[in-house]
Amino acid sequence: MTIAMMVDNPHGSQEIYDKVREQLGMQEKPAGGIFHAGGPSPNGGWRVIEVWESEDDAKRFIAERLAPALQAAGVQGPPPTPQFWPIYNYMA
Repeated sequence: MTIAMMVDNPHGSQEIYDKVREQLGMQEKPAGGIFHAGGPSPNGGWRVIEVWESEDDAKRFIAERLAPALQAAGVQGPPPTPQFWPIYNYMA
């Protein structure tokens, strides 16, 4: 089932986001990834919203790629907990 994922990081910033993206070295969408957007959160910090083919794809990416990239970029502490919800329809 297609899902949306949102991560709000109250301690995030564009600088941290750019460092993590550099560590990821992504030239293509990850397996199962459909859409990605990142920017300042209206509550302060940084927000990322993604659409994935499945929650398993998103969780696998977090565990196998994102968590090591966060650590390599020097981000302290555990990553914020993502929120997931099913998608009925989307346009990309």
